[in-house]
Amino acid sequence: MIMLQTEINPTNIPITYLGYSLLIILISSISLVKVFKKWQQGRFPQGFRMVQGLTGLTILRIIVFLITYFSWQAEPAFTHSLLVLDQAAHLLGLILILWLWAFPEPSREIDIGVTVLSVLIAIVVILQTIFLPSLLEGFLGTFPFWQFFSILLLVFGCGLIAVRKPNYWVYGLIMGGILFIGSLLSLLISSSEYLHLVQLTAYPLLLILGERFPIGDKPSPEHKLEDADHQRQRVSVNYQTLDMIQKLFNEKDPTGILYKIAQTTCYLILADLTLVLDTPDEHGKIRIIAGYDLIREETLQAITLESKNVPLLTNYIQRGKMLHIPASSTSRDLSHLSKMLQLSKPGHLLATPVHIPSANKTIGVVLFSPFSNRPWTKEDQNYLGLLSKFYESAFNYHLATQKEEPDSVKNTIRNLSSNLTQLTQDKQSLKDEMAVLSKEHQNLLLDQDVLTTKYDQLKLSDNTLQRHLAMLVDLSKKESTEALRTYISVIDKEIRDGREEIEPEKPEADDSQDQAAEPLPEDPDSKRSANLEEAVQTCLKEVSKQIKKKKIKTALDLPDDPPHLTMNHALFQEILSFLVSNAVEETKSEGEINIRTQVYEENQTQHFAHIKITDQGDGYFPDEIATVLNDHLTADQQEELSQVMTNLYVTKNLVENEGGRMWVESKPGEGTIVSLLLAFQTEENLAESS
Repeated sequence: MIMLQTEINPTNIPITYLGYSLLIILISSISLVKVFKKWQQGRFPQGFRMVQGLTGLTILRIIVFLITYFSWQAEPAFTHSLLVLDQAAHLLGLILILWLWAFPEPSREIDIGVTVLSVLIAIVVILQTIFLPSLLEGFLGTFPFWQFFSILLLVFGCGLIAVRKPNYWVYGLIMGGILFIGSLLSLLISSSEYLHLVQLTAYPLLLILGERFPIGDKPSPEHKLEDADHQRQRVSVNYQTLDMIQKLFNEKDPTGILYKIAQTTCYLILADLTLVLDTPDEHGKIRIIAGYDLIREETLQAITLESKNVPLLTNYIQRGKMLHIPASSTSRDLSHLSKMLQLSKPGHLLATPVHIPSANKTIGVVLFSPFSNRPWTKEDQNYLGLLSKFYESAFNYHLATQKEEPDSVKNTIRNLSSNLTQLTQDKQSLKDEMAVLSKEHQNLLLDQDVLTTKYDQLKLSDNTLQRHLAMLVDLSKKESTEALRTYISVIDKEIRDGREEIEPEKPEADDSQDQAAEPLPEDPDSKRSANLEEAVQTCLKEVSKQIKKKKIKTALDLPDDPPHLTMNHALFQEILSFLVSNAVEETKSEGEINIRTQVYEENQTQHFAHIKITDQGDGYFPDEIATVLNDHLTADQQEELSQVMTNLYVTKNLVENEGGRMWVESKPGEGTIVSLLLAFQTEENLAESS
């Protein structure tokens, strides 16, 4: 059995070994200081791992040095246990060095593996030197035991470095190769002298670790003036200006404020590309809500990602921490985001969370530098942190203003009312044009070729007819007599208008035959104008059982003695019934339904009521609502709709047929708001009707 031996006099070994240890400690300390300074400038997570690894390596060497020194003071001879400690320190140092070179990015599995292996080696050394000295006489105390594991670890580690190819991987491979040669020579010659010599040769390569993620060299004093005009501006405003911008930040639209954040970040910090993303949902999906490209000066479309494809970004945003990834990183986050954003080179990444306490929500603001290759220094990170606090304040202000009816909503209603008046005039103009076109069509019937062409055009109207039919079927199923009568009258009017313009006048006998068809039974409520408060109470009474079963609260905000609407009471009650039924269906147990009405009287020509019905359901994405409210929805698409969506589609058509307007605001997880804009009775309306 080959024991740990050396040809030098044991009494002289400690002096040589202590000198060698001091050099190793010095190199490790210099590398640690250099890496720490680089990390302070860029705050890369990779840099922090290098700081951790070099700190552990330095502490390990200091501990071994102190143990050797005090043991030598007690016993001048270099004992066998100290030689074992030297070999164990070498093996632990190899683990940390290979970990630093091969895995610059955080890896939970590898970190746990390195920790477990280091603890096992420490336990073996403690057992040999303190509790079970007899182990030193066995195989565990031999030179081949420690060098065999060192060689095996070096082969495996160098293979990992070559496969992963992290930044500056060639230097890591060279360092591992030098240490491999030293371990192999020590194993063959059974002497630690070559091992110490090789370590002194290889350890200076640790100084290169600080260059793996460069922040950029600072210009020398003589070049500062020359480069001042060409140096890229890093930020466009100072901290005091941010306070002024915060007071001017008055965005009200929930989606618009996210695009405002992306655009503001680009212009304030001069980032090439900024993304605003949401936290993962229950399906593990991350949605990039908004983005802005400063180079092209254009917004970016929304994108949906799998959270598992951007693990570092997801983890840091959820934990509320800032993330900094260099362009040279092998992280999956950079490669996947580059592919999704169609970037050949993503540049450096910097991300910060923005927490909104009032909404109990966290979003992430992500910066890229694909064009400028900006490394994001510590100053940039502090500036972005200040911006995130500014965005939190802006969000809280935005949510606070939404609790009351803002002026922007009133302005929107006024604009909608003006548009409604304009649309009414356009409708009359279109009707006049249709009359002219109908006369031209009557002349075209004499020409067979033109008739054939017209027939082909009429085929294109098949979708409209199917849509009318599907809506009639839905209304008949709901037993909505007045809504059904109204919609039939609209279709009948369209048919009669077309027939009167195309066919000549018929004898009275023909008219009597047309009138012989038995109409739908009339509801007495269809002869009076709609009473808002009465209709609301009736609708709530109809769904009282469902409300009681789900323990739903109902909040009403109705004006005192509201005026009657121009729409008849029966039709308005059925329209309101569809919307209230939707709200009850969507609202979760113990939720709340809010029905709010505001009356606006701008001038002699604009008198209208704004009715809002709010539920606390799961909500919908904007594109889902837009699809349902499409006027050109086919019959097949209507059949695929849910009952809630069908009610919205039918209600929109009924409201617009009466000259009103309806729009829907909804977000996943925040419920749905349905708004109606309806004209109400005035003295002029009553005079005209009488």
